[in-house]
Amino acid sequence: MSDVRSLSDILADRKIRLKSQRPGHSEQIRCFACEGGRTKELSLTVTIDRDGMGAVWNCHRGSCGEKGGARIAGADRPVERERTIVKPTPAPLAETEYRPQWFWDFWAARKIGMNTVKEFGVYAAVRNSKALGPNHPFIVFPYVFNGELANRKYRPFPEKQPQMQDKDALQTLYNVDRLGAEAPEIVWVEGEPDVMALFECGVSHAVSLKDGAPAKVSENPNADDKRFEALRTHSELLTKAKRIVLAGDMDAPGLALREELARRLGRHRCFTVDWPEGCKDACDVLREHGPDMVAQAIDAAVPYPIEGLQKVKAGTLLALRRQPAPATMTTGMRAVDDAGLRFPQEGRLIVITGWPGSGKTSLVRFVMVHTADNYERRWAIFSPEMQPWEQFAASCAEAYTGKPFWPVAGTPSMTDVDIRGAEAWLSGRMTMLVCDAEDQSPTLDWVLERARAAVLRDGATDLLIDPWNEIDHTRANNVTETEYTARGLQRLKAFGLRHGCNVWVICHPAKPMGLKPGEKAPAPGPYAISGSAQWFNKADMGITVHSPSKHVTEVHLWKARFRRFGSHPASATVDYDPMCGRYSTPFDALRDPAKMWNETE
Repeated sequence: MSDVRSLSDILADRKIRLKSQRPGHSEQIRCFACEGGRTKELSLTVTIDRDGMGAVWNCHRGSCGEKGGARIAGADRPVERERTIVKPTPAPLAETEYRPQWFWDFWAARKIGMNTVKEFGVYAAVRNSKALGPNHPFIVFPYVFNGELANRKYRPFPEKQPQMQDKDALQTLYNVDRLGAEAPEIVWVEGEPDVMALFECGVSHAVSLKDGAPAKVSENPNADDKRFEALRTHSELLTKAKRIVLAGDMDAPGLALREELARRLGRHRCFTVDWPEGCKDACDVLREHGPDMVAQAIDAAVPYPIEGLQKVKAGTLLALRRQPAPATMTTGMRAVDDAGLRFPQEGRLIVITGWPGSGKTSLVRFVMVHTADNYERRWAIFSPEMQPWEQFAASCAEAYTGKPFWPVAGTPSMTDVDIRGAEAWLSGRMTMLVCDAEDQSPTLDWVLERARAAVLRDGATDLLIDPWNEIDHTRANNVTETEYTARGLQRLKAFGLRHGCNVWVICHPAKPMGLKPGEKAPAPGPYAISGSAQWFNKADMGITVHSPSKHVTEVHLWKARFRRFGSHPASATVDYDPMCGRYSTPFDALRDPAKMWNETE
C-alpha cells in the first residue's frame, strides 16, 4: 500500500474542499485563514495545477493575503507554457452607455464628475457571479492599450469583492495610453477610482495595476509575479520614465506595493506621497479636502529612502521590526549549508574567485539552478566566455535534469522530452546578456543598462558577471586601477540595492608566484584577485572555489557582511560530477557530518 498522500488529503489538511480537482480547474471558496471576513465572502481562489498533481491558492482580501501551494510528494513541477492572450470583444454601444442612478451615486460620493467617468468609458453591467448570484450589478472599467480594448475589470456593487476580468486578457496598466510614448513622470496609485480621482484633479498621467496591492512584501521576489505582469507588457515605456511617484494607499498592503514597485522600477527614480492624516488614498483626499490638496500632496512627493542623510525618527525601528527579517537561501549543497553559508536575497554584491579550472562558473551555475527551482529566482547572465550562449543554457539544463546534454557512452543522456522540459523551465528563469557585435566591446554601462531591462521586463533577481575581466575596463589616464575598481564595484552595489537584485561577480586571481615544480597553489583569498584590494572591501559576501584534486571542490567563505550569510572564515568540501554539473556531499561525510565542513583556524 502506497504511503503517498493524495491531493485531496493534502488540501483537506488546510480545510480546502473543492467541487472539482480536474487539471487547470479554478474555484473560489471561503478562505480557511480569514473565513471571508465579516461578510463571509468567497475570497480564496484555488487553482489546480495543469498536471493535476498540485494546487495553489490566494486570498484576495487585503487584510488577509493568505497564499500558498502544495504538490503531491515526489511530483515534478508542471512545465511552464506560454500564456494564450485573448482579445476581448467590445460590448455594443448601448451596453457601454448603461449608467443607472446607483452608478452615478457611487461616483458622486467620491466627488468624481460625469465628464471624468465618460472620459474613461466606465459603465454599469449586470452579470452572473458564483459568489454573488445571478443578475448582479457591476461597475465595468475598460482597460485600453494602443487605442484598443485590451481587458475589462468588473467590480461588484455594492460589494467590493470578488472582482473579475476578461478571461486570458493581455495584462496592461489602467490609463496607460494617456502616458504617451515617453512619459517623464508616472504617478502610481492603487485602483481605477484613484486614477480617476487624480484625473479629476488635473493629474492625467496616473496608472494602476489591475490587482491592486499585495497583503505584504513577499520574501520571494517573484512569488506574486502575475500581479506585476503589466510591467512586462509596458517595460519599454516604464524604462524611459525619469520619475516614478508612488501615491498608493497608506495601509499595510499599499506600503507593501510601494516596496515591490520600487524594487522593480528602481528606487533611485521613485518618490513617495504621504496623504493627509485620516486619508488612506487619493479618493479620500479628494472627498475630504478637495482637488487642490490632492495636487499639493503629489507635488510634495519625497525621494524614496535609499541614499543620502537619514535620521532615526519615532517609529523608524518599530516599522523595521514589523517587516519580515531579511531572507536567505540555501546553497543546494548540504555540506556547504551545514557550514552555515546562506546566500542573500535582498540585492548584495557576491564575489567568487578561484584558480582557472577550479569550477567557479560550474558552482555558480549549480547555485543558479537550485535557487531558480527552489526560490523562484530569475537570473540575468553576462558570460561572454561561454559562446555560443546556448552552450551555457545547455549546461544549466544538465544541472536541472541531472543528465548530460550530449550523448556520452555508458551514461543516459537527455532525451528530446528532457530538452523540451528544460527549455520551458529555463525560458522564464534565465536571460542572457549577449554582445556579439564585432565593433563593440561591452562596458559596465552596457551590462547595467541591459540588466535594468531584465529586472523590469523579466523580473530578474540576480545578475551574474562571468568573468569581470571580459568587460571593457578602459579608464582615463588620471584614474588608477584601484580607483576604477572601487567605482565599478560601488555602481554594482548601488544597482543591487536599488533593484533588490543580487550581483554575482566571478573574478580571476593573479598568478601565484614562487611555486616549486609540481607544487600546487593554495586556495586564493580576496587579496589575490587581480586589480585591487577593493574586492574584499566592497563585497558583501566573498567565496573562493578551489579544486585540490579531480572531482573534489572546496568552498571557502572569506567575507560575510552580515551574520545571516555565515560565519567566516569557514570551508566545506563537496564532490563534483562533470557529467551533469551537479555538486553533492562526499559519501564518507554523510556518515560522519564532522567531515563535511571545517572552521578555519
